Amino acid sequence: MHIAIIDDQAATRQATTQLLSQLTTPTQPLQVTAYPTAEAFLFADQPADLLLLDIKLGSGMDGMTLAKQILEHDADTAIAFVSNYDEFVFDGYDVNAIDYVIKPLTSDKLQHLITKVAAQTQPKLLAFTTANGIQRVAMYDISAIEVTDHRLQVHTQKMTYTVAGQLKDFLPQLDDNFIQIYRSIVINLNFLSQLEKNTVVMADGTSYPVSRQQAPLVKQAFFKHFRGLAHDSE
Repeated sequence: MHIAIIDDQAATRQATTQLLSQLTTPTQPLQVTAYPTAEAFLFADQPADLLLLDIKLGSGMDGMTLAKQILEHDADTAIAFVSNYDEFVFDGYDVNAIDYVIKPLTSDKLQHLITKVAAQTQPKLLAFTTANGIQRVAMYDISAIEVTDHRLQVHTQKMTYTVAGQLKDFLPQLDDNFIQIYRSIVINLNFLSQLEKNTVVMADGTSYPVSRQQAPLVKQAFFKHFRGLAHDSE
């Protein structure tokens, strides 16, 4: 996790960096960068998973202005305001801040923020039973799920799992990136490479049939999905 500290007090930057270094472990690796001003952070143009942002900076842009600017371009960045004052706490709601922390920062306060951000960014998993026991696979890694010989085949980027169960039981667990294209087939739109009249072609070259009933919905989902991706990349 990359954490950016934005505070005009050098002592605060140093103390917070030291606390975060003590919280870094092999299972919780933390990369920390500190900036004295909002302008320095913007100039560096380095993405961060969590911003520890002093709401009152000594000069130039204040923390709230920076937060609003970040929100316009990257709504996924977690922002935690850090302040000596509690009078601005409700302003944090305007920019969806995850917390408003009163100084001084402590290890417990920082760990609470890290845990909260990690929970928000945790990839969605799909759990299923195979011959080797229960498997959990990140949904973003699944390209398609199909029924073959009364068994489910869960295709990922590296391998295919043969899974016990029925497709209808898994459908409610899948996120919005998935769409059913045939009675026995569900695909991940992120892996859809080409849409033809009665078939789809996936990124690895695999072709799947599209039912006549589902064809209009698949076409609509295809264009909606990729328009959204194009908008996100602007």
